[in-house]
Amino acid sequence: MQRSGSWVAVVGMLAAGVLGGCDASSDDPTTAPTPSPSVSSTSASPSPTPTPSVTASGPDIPAAARAQTPAGAEAYMKYFFDQFNVAYTEPRAGLIKSMGTTACEFCSKSEVRAVELVEGKQRYAQAPVRLGEAKSFGGAPKNEQYVHIEFTQVAATIVDSSGRKVSQVAEANAGANAALTWSDGRWFVRGIEKG
Repeated sequence: MQRSGSWVAVVGMLAAGVLGGCDASSDDPTTAPTPSPSVSSTSASPSPTPTPSVTASGPDIPAAARAQTPAGAEAYMKYFFDQFNVAYTEPRAGLIKSMGTTACEFCSKSEVRAVELVEGKQRYAQAPVRLGEAKSFGGAPKNEQYVHIEFTQVAATIVDSSGRKVSQVAEANAGANAALTWSDGRWFVRGIEKG
């Protein structure tokens, strides 16, 4: 089955294909930050991040993504999508859930998709998301950070345990805004929505 389309609500595709669902709480305006062109931003490092091991409590977060700084939040978003790809290509349940808050609808829907892949003995044959940039911007409440991300939903094939094609996801480019919360000495994704 061919899936196509632009990123409807930043993630209608994930729930249905790749990017599991958009966080859009109408009663929470901070979930939908709007970048200001006057706010300075820093680009996340384009260098690849190795996939760290996962501990019983969740992923082993790289040092750059553990800093409570705008650059640390940018690095965390890169790491988040690296782990998102692991969850869909291995597949692995619990990984996405460990990286977001319980209020993160995007994380919850993406986790549901990872669980479906595990239970259905299916996986993505290619990493489904390629992050292009992550730039922090101001306006977030204390202990939070907003990050604008640009990424590509990569054309990917979903295969069963024997490697047989089950479905196909079309390529699409998207931009989104993420809200991260600093808690217990680390970042968590609170929400991601179309930006």
